[in-house]
Amino acid sequence: MVEKASNAFTLEKLRNLQWQKVFHMFYVEPVVFMLLFSHTLSGTIQRNQVIYQTCTVIFHYNESDCKQLDVKNASAEINAIETELQPYVANLFLTRTLLESIVPAFCGLFIGSWSDHYGRKPLLIVSMIGFSASFLMMAAICELSSYYVVNPWWYILATVPHSLLGGNCVFSVAAFCFISDITDCKSRPYRMIFMESLFFIGLTSGSLLSSFVYAAVGAAATIGLSGCIVTFATLFIIFFVPESLHYRKSQETKTAITANGEKDSKEKDVPMTACDLQLDRVAIDCPPNFMSNNEPEKEKRMELPTPATPAMSFDDDLLAKYVERLPQKAEERKRMEAEEERIKKAGLFSMVHIKDMLSTCFKQRDHHARAIIWLVTLAMFLSIFVFDGVMTVMYLFVREKFHWTVRDYTFFETVSHLVPMIGALIGFLILRKVFRLSVVTLALLAFFSEILNNLAKGFATMPWHMYLSVTLGVFRSISGPMCRTIVSNIVPPSDLGKIFSIKNVLQSFAPFVAAPLYTFIYKRSLTTYPGLFNFISSFLYLLSFVFIGYVLRIKYRHKQHYAKVLK
Repeated sequence: MVEKASNAFTLEKLRNLQWQKVFHMFYVEPVVFMLLFSHTLSGTIQRNQVIYQTCTVIFHYNESDCKQLDVKNASAEINAIETELQPYVANLFLTRTLLESIVPAFCGLFIGSWSDHYGRKPLLIVSMIGFSASFLMMAAICELSSYYVVNPWWYILATVPHSLLGGNCVFSVAAFCFISDITDCKSRPYRMIFMESLFFIGLTSGSLLSSFVYAAVGAAATIGLSGCIVTFATLFIIFFVPESLHYRKSQETKTAITANGEKDSKEKDVPMTACDLQLDRVAIDCPPNFMSNNEPEKEKRMELPTPATPAMSFDDDLLAKYVERLPQKAEERKRMEAEEERIKKAGLFSMVHIKDMLSTCFKQRDHHARAIIWLVTLAMFLSIFVFDGVMTVMYLFVREKFHWTVRDYTFFETVSHLVPMIGALIGFLILRKVFRLSVVTLALLAFFSEILNNLAKGFATMPWHMYLSVTLGVFRSISGPMCRTIVSNIVPPSDLGKIFSIKNVLQSFAPFVAAPLYTFIYKRSLTTYPGLFNFISSFLYLLSFVFIGYVLRIKYRHKQHYAKVLK
């Protein structure tokens, strides 16, 4: 009977579900899918084209020899050419990574305050226009290289449009703030996991189709197709995506009106209290039998502290405390309104935005929330640091170590995106729903999985070892959603943009250190142990694991407060 009632209740909930509201809440995910699909569809093709142009234009090898660089089981002479090209190509990739990070690093200082005051949609539009322009410019350069001698540095120049308009820094802040605006603490982890699932579906499908589209239509058409998809996504944002900041404010207003209505209905029959009389002093005559016989015979009364008696103790009466704090609350409210008005009137690049971001990120919070924010932010920063470094050299590594072709590498990318997506579903739906693991514990599991993944890559001597590393990293994809959920759940919605922006500021500066570091290590170990950089990645993920472990310790120290917030 109970089971039938439960099933009926579930079906009734499905029937009564507001599908229009659900559709409204899934506007950003299609854009993220199209953007990531486009990146992975043409990303490897772009890198391969840079290598080919370097071979023919910079080193002046025959086109027939350069085309064999993408052939499996090539001769020893072709492998020697590959080894000769790689240091120069590594510098090209390093320059591109740095170029993509200069302006986003600057924008990151202001983006959080912009987002919290001007909305999320303008930032989404601006960043997507940059991506569209970069893809289309890259396709044009690739097409021209079929008819003219084009220096490979022109491919690096194509990254300028999306770099100037904020790139990934601006887009990610706006997208995650959009999701946080339209979710609550209960639904946000599910929304983040759904976002991550689409993230990996986009990466997997793009990688899977990349080599086949490339073989069918060529490099220029493949990159042009990516540009068309991103352009369509940009138009979708302009004409269909609503402004989530207004949505959140309207929801907060409705909630406040409902709460006030309930309060008024409860207080209709409540008589006037002493708080309404605004007394200067309250006196309570003590009964004679409660007074000591040793005290002098005169009228005694216990006076409570009020604004008229500020020197008195504040431990005697809650009513007096409340009355005393009324002017302070009014003054604080006026100060906050004046500060918000000052920020709104400030220019786009005013120092006010930076001060607003820093004061929000460093202000004291109860229950060690500030420490949690920074520990999680540093853990996410190290993940981005590793990603930026590995992205610069991984394609070169597998070509040098295993002599993989474009199809070999794109298939490996497909598997490396598909397995973590399955792990995210298992990790969240089973480990969380069945075993009731908290978001902090799942984040720990994810970073431990990352450590194993990179250790296996570092020790890899055969191609199947790389696929073993993918299996060991099955839960690595849940680190991002869980870390963002932790921060979103302990920070007020009005501070989310500034908190996420400090993470993106660090993320934007990461390539300036990560890319040169990984490139230097790879070039130095190229002829001896090219996979050495994977051990650096394992160590950095170990630091992230330690940071999240300390967050777990704080959670247990304040178990009562974080029982629901970080459950």
